[in-house]
Amino acid sequence: MTRFAFAALAALVATPALADMTVSIPFAAEIGGKPFSCAETFAGLGSTLAEVQAVDYRLFVSEAALIKADGSLQPIALEQDGQWQLAGLALLDFEDASGACANGTAGVNTTLRGTVPDGDYTGLTFTIGVPFAQNHVDPTVSAAPLNTTAMFWNWQGGYKFVRIDLVPTAMMGMKTEAATDAGAGHGNAKGWFLHLGSTMCDAASKTEAPKSCANENRVAIRLDGFDPAANTVVIDPAPVLAEADLTVNAPETSPGCMSFPKDADCMTVMGKLGLPYMDVPAGTQSLISMR
Repeated sequence: MTRFAFAALAALVATPALADMTVSIPFAAEIGGKPFSCAETFAGLGSTLAEVQAVDYRLFVSEAALIKADGSLQPIALEQDGQWQLAGLALLDFEDASGACANGTAGVNTTLRGTVPDGDYTGLTFTIGVPFAQNHVDPTVSAAPLNTTAMFWNWQGGYKFVRIDLVPTAMMGMKTEAATDAGAGHGNAKGWFLHLGSTMCDAASKTEAPKSCANENRVAIRLDGFDPAANTVVIDPAPVLAEADLTVNAPETSPGCMSFPKDADCMTVMGKLGLPYMDVPAGTQSLISMR
């Protein structure tokens, strides 16, 4: 070995590679600033200050990364746990099948868990939604969490990126019907559901994967200053629904806002998710914050 080669090898051995550090990103589900629970009611929501009970509260997040000091992104290598996290995707599930959430599942997941190279980071980014390549699959043969059929529309539309189902307390006697009825509604709302997903997807049929979607409806989130050891990501639909009347439903449309075009119940909602809708431009998203 030459003197130069020996020196180079010695320098390499003396400079260890940066070790990975474990990160856990905590998420908190709230409604109107009150911690979510399947057993609680939540007052003062929407344009009529309605009282509701939540019967479901789940969402998919993907492409999570920490922000480096130079502004570049360091993707978080998610732990492949076989239940909640798959590749770069995770299902956050806050309902536990108790109380009003009878159509849910007992398991809950409130964190993103993974690793990044050891270093200094100044914030967090992630996307609400399922990446296109994973979005249009058959949930009956997919690995968890993509086997969660309660979060799936069809091969054409893909998954519900967000599912927050609310029922006015005056209608709670109909909650079972409301939680399963995705058909047309009118008059008094049996339930007011916030379902975000891709729409107007170009496919030969509802059972075939599309080539593209006119409305991808994925929401990019950036939280500058976020420290996983000190901060929490807060999800709260109350600001998104501030101008929506949760006690009624637009005639001949699905209950609440399910992202599909020409639904009057979505007109004041989608912009507050940071997304354009019909002729309403995108506003500042107000579903996600940090504390």
